[in-house]
Amino acid sequence: MPTLTIRHKRHWYEPRLPHAVFLNGYYAGMMKDDQLQGDIPPGNYALRVQFGGRVPLGKSGKSIDLSLSATEQVNIPPTGDVICAFHDRERLWNILFDIDLVLWIVSWFVTMPPLYKVLSDAFFAIWLVRLVIIRKLYYKITIETTNKPSSC
Repeated sequence: MPTLTIRHKRHWYEPRLPHAVFLNGYYAGMMKDDQLQGDIPPGNYALRVQFGGRVPLGKSGKSIDLSLSATEQVNIPPTGDVICAFHDRERLWNILFDIDLVLWIVSWFVTMPPLYKVLSDAFFAIWLVRLVIIRKLYYKITIETTNKPSSC
């Protein structure tokens, strides 16, 4: 039976966060480490990787979805293994946030111009709006199929 491996490609400084894995909308498991592996029958599957979930709003039973996820169609061949690797699409934003974080720490010791505060707050607001817009396409999933010889 083919093996499906799902890997989180993260940088060394990124924390290990739990990600839920769904196949065709059904919960398949939780990634507590950087890899999840299992045998799966051949076929086509909708693979979804998700971080976060729904947050309840009061006692009325209503909630808001704050999850970050991505979905990709995966074809599992009869022979061979499939490796799916995912990472976030936030590389440029992470660099900008690191620069802003350094400037924020510097502002504790040095008086920054008022323009810095305006630009920093605007940058954060733009990032939040962008995150809400792309939250269902937050991760980039790449698929690699490896052939293994049949055991006949």
